[in-house]
Amino acid sequence: MNQSRIVEEFLRLIAIPSPSRNERLMADALKETLTALGCQVREDDAGTQIGGTAGNVIALLPGTVGTPVMFAAHMDRVPNGDNIHPVIADGKITTDGTSILAADDVSGIASILEGIRLLQESGRPHCDVEIAFTVSEEKLLAGSRHLDFGSFRARNAYCMDSPGPTGRIINGAPGKAMLHVDVYGKPAHAGNSPEKGVNALTAAAKILAEIRDGRLDPETTVNWAIISAGNVTNVVCDHVRFTGEARSRDPEKLRAYVEYAKRHCEEVISRTAATHDFTAEFCYDGFSVAPEEEILTTLCGVLKASGMEPLIEAGGGGMDANRFNANGIRSVGVATGYSKNHSTAEELSIADLEKAGQLVCDLILAWSEK
Repeated sequence: MNQSRIVEEFLRLIAIPSPSRNERLMADALKETLTALGCQVREDDAGTQIGGTAGNVIALLPGTVGTPVMFAAHMDRVPNGDNIHPVIADGKITTDGTSILAADDVSGIASILEGIRLLQESGRPHCDVEIAFTVSEEKLLAGSRHLDFGSFRARNAYCMDSPGPTGRIINGAPGKAMLHVDVYGKPAHAGNSPEKGVNALTAAAKILAEIRDGRLDPETTVNWAIISAGNVTNVVCDHVRFTGEARSRDPEKLRAYVEYAKRHCEEVISRTAATHDFTAEFCYDGFSVAPEEEILTTLCGVLKASGMEPLIEAGGGGMDANRFNANGIRSVGVATGYSKNHSTAEELSIADLEKAGQLVCDLILAWSEK
């Protein structure tokens, strides 16, 4: 059965192993493809910075008119994506159920490459097109943390990395903080002299029993999820560590929760004989792009001209667009037709993938007229 060019590209790319911090094979393949497309290509040192095998792949397709525009997608994928057996049926690409599909975010990569090919086939003059294929996005956006944002001319970037049908737009995403609490007690023999010990696990349980978590408001969520404690029952537990995360699209709410959690731990611990350490790591900032901003009005105009109705929503997870917005480049997430990502049930709509490739081309032409 003959497949469209973008489907063939997608199938070629998902066959390349590309786990987080081990994207070397994918980076080399994309550098070769981008060079063949006439792009100026370079690779930064993000790999060295994060302990990976490859850096972010940056490309420029020089133009002659209009306003520069950028497209981004990430090269890495979540685990269980190194031996993918794709299945094509009923207009969708899935797997045989033994692995993820890696449409998150190979579909984004394929849509950008197809958009460049369609642009060149159109023969029309165009603006500068900048491309960023990042590493380790699935690991707290680690690769894009090390992008040289000052080297980009474009002030608007479309992050081709969102689930849903083509036409879905993510105009906001939360910032994230990782929270770690270490509770220290005092060991003692649990049978002979438990009264001489201080049980850190009991103190930690009191903290967790009373702390606010879950969905705090429409913009803010908290999840305490990991706990480690002693490994024997005949010693009073003297150390517990528990870890959680907080997310919010409002940076003040995120910081307010971190301060609340810190105070809560202090207050609960003060009622026990235990001690504790509280640490918070702010991973990345959230963002919100207003409907009237040019990056969104341009995208919505292109979608409507193609007969698609834009669906603008805020997302619940971070993406490289968080980093672009924090560094002065307005960015939104653009859906490319995948769903159920990060699971063996992941699937990709072929029709939406093909639309995403055309959308990239149409966006470039729209910015070329500005």
